[in-house]
Amino acid sequence: MITNNFHILIVKHVGATNANGNRVKIISERFGESKIIPYSNEAGSGAPALDTAEIWLRSKGCEIIGHGEGKGHYYVITSTFKSPKSL
Repeated sequence: MITNNFHILIVKHVGATNANGNRVKIISERFGESKIIPYSNEAGSGAPALDTAEIWLRSKGCEIIGHGEGKGHYYVITSTFKSPKSL
């Protein structure tokens, strides 16, 4: 029997525009909200959008349990149940 409950966030790269550089979108389907954050070039696992999201989420106090890869996006698994907009 599974007793743990986790919050799954979708992470997508958002390309540069004339007005903005590269960004990362963090989506919570549970809360029906998303947040776009600046892209970071800090070293990590080699997946810059995922690394950017995880660094930002940890800086906001989120406990990250794991991550995964989807088709054209990533997943971040956290035990923190807050919408990205509230962080």
